Amino acid sequence: MKNIFISGISGFIGTHITIEGIKRGYQITGTTRNQQKEDEVKKTIEKVLGVEALKSLKVFHCDLNSPDNWQEAMKGCDAILHVASPFPLGIPKQEDDIIKPARNGVKHVMDAALANNISRVVQTSSIAAILYGHEKGKINFDERDFTNLNSGVLVSAYAKSKTLAEQDMWQYAKENPSLKITVINPGFVLGPILNKEIGTSADIIVKMMKGEFPGTPKMGFPIIDVRDVAAAHFNALENEISIGQRYAIVNESLWMKDVALAVLEACPEYKNKLKARELPNWLVKIASLFDKTIRMVKDELGLLYVVNNDKMKKDLKMAPISSVIAVQETAKSLIDLKIV
Repeated sequence: MKNIFISGISGFIGTHITIEGIKRGYQITGTTRNQQKEDEVKKTIEKVLGVEALKSLKVFHCDLNSPDNWQEAMKGCDAILHVASPFPLGIPKQEDDIIKPARNGVKHVMDAALANNISRVVQTSSIAAILYGHEKGKINFDERDFTNLNSGVLVSAYAKSKTLAEQDMWQYAKENPSLKITVINPGFVLGPILNKEIGTSADIIVKMMKGEFPGTPKMGFPIIDVRDVAAAHFNALENEISIGQRYAIVNESLWMKDVALAVLEACPEYKNKLKARELPNWLVKIASLFDKTIRMVKDELGLLYVVNNDKMKKDLKMAPISSVIAVQETAKSLIDLKIV
């Protein structure tokens, strides 16, 4: 495999995956939504890898909701990393605002792949397709768990979008035995921010460092450094053991209070803005009425989700970066880019 097709290269994860692919010697054919996004990602890649790296990149403009350009863009490619999917900064007005593009993206990418006889595909899903819709109090998970959309338990629009898009991908595999599909399910993705595309996970760190929160909610998630997410895509692509498998790409789970303390350890100058005290649940629920980011997670108060990463370590030969380091690299890069 020499030429890798990557959808959504201008996003936080997509840019890191593109950089990792160029470092590994691949030619990359990537997609962005428009010329502005193309210019931004090229500027970032040039800053990180140098101008010569741009010779390894070709960009097409594609929309998840439109079949246009996908088939043409994939011509000559050997494999696909389908990364593009909407990730809102708050609860959308309509669920379908993110569910439809997530599912349409799978359809358009996979139809184009089949038309081009491309069989090797790695999809970027999420632990949101693992964690939700289970019995109350369940906090320990692995790849055998699938978010249950029929449980009657409230599942966010984002979790629905990732779950349905992943289910669609596995349906393509079932209906087309020639396809060799792997699914990557990253946790709460942090790590070095390269440009203004910070991702929803890092947006919480931004709000902390700007002093927008009077404290931290009592909740926690498995964290993963974006550099490990990028490496996992290529380690899966390059290893046939991953075909037909899904991988939780996670490391230690941290309470949000511990995330705040990790930021303060690396950036003590923010001690007057960033409050590491844990807030009572009732206060967070009130705050969620006024902040769309908090509203997305208010139903997870009191829970520290833990996802097993043994399969990732064994099959993909990964020793992930510490979650604390991922948090601190996020904070330091936000300062460097003058975002906070």
